[in-house]
Amino acid sequence: MMRTRRAAVACCLLGLMLASACGGSDSGGSGSTRPAAEEPFSFDVPLGTQTALRLHGVSGTVAVTGAPGVALPVSVTGVRRVEADTLEDATAQLAALQVDVTSSATEVLVETVQPQFAAGRNYIVNYTIVVPEHLDVSVMTLNGDVTVRLLNGDCMIMNTNGRIQADTIVGNAILSSVNGDITASVTLPSAGQIDIGLANGTIDLGIPQATSAQFSATVGIGSITLTNLTLSNDTATPGSRSGTLGGGDGTIELDVGNGTIAVRGF
Repeated sequence: MMRTRRAAVACCLLGLMLASACGGSDSGGSGSTRPAAEEPFSFDVPLGTQTALRLHGVSGTVAVTGAPGVALPVSVTGVRRVEADTLEDATAQLAALQVDVTSSATEVLVETVQPQFAAGRNYIVNYTIVVPEHLDVSVMTLNGDVTVRLLNGDCMIMNTNGRIQADTIVGNAILSSVNGDITASVTLPSAGQIDIGLANGTIDLGIPQATSAQFSATVGIGSITLTNLTLSNDTATPGSRSGTLGGGDGTIELDVGNGTIAVRGF
């Protein structure tokens, strides 16, 4: 699942283009005062040989939580919501906003399906998903906050606008956004990878003090701070900092265009 920064960015752009082709919304939020109609949804997907969950969203929040137990099904619940100029139109358009859940031999795929043209409406799907904690999780979405927590697997989250939180991840992590803060707590496996990129906002990363990785952080406009970590071969410039944590087995690459990077050991 893990890949280089260049490949990760290409994958992100492809995912966003595919999501856009399924239909964009004027807003990713649900704080509008426009007339709205909504319906809950629920799916339980038994697991066999699948080792990953992949979600393609468009607008709305996503919360994925890992739970102990290899035999647990994947639970996908949430709310479909349409905001429009009239309640009648919003209600009629609910049928055009769907959640598609399929599975193959290797993964469970969850997708938002909506009209190609929003015509001034807001199509929003808010997801709450529970997975066995060993699954790899991949989330791609356009607008909305994404939270993934309590995983013993790899984690990839890519969005355009919204906060990303990856809490208590034991595995590799690729996190990417354009606008929004990224907060993560990651325990890196041996020779593992953390790759976090952000155009505008802050990166706040927590890692164990015993982490072994080659470390690199860059900012266009902003600052870089490390707390409770020992960095050998420490090299710092006004816009970058690099060095070695522990034996340097893995890699940590952090990049912000405008904002700050804070890395702390726990």
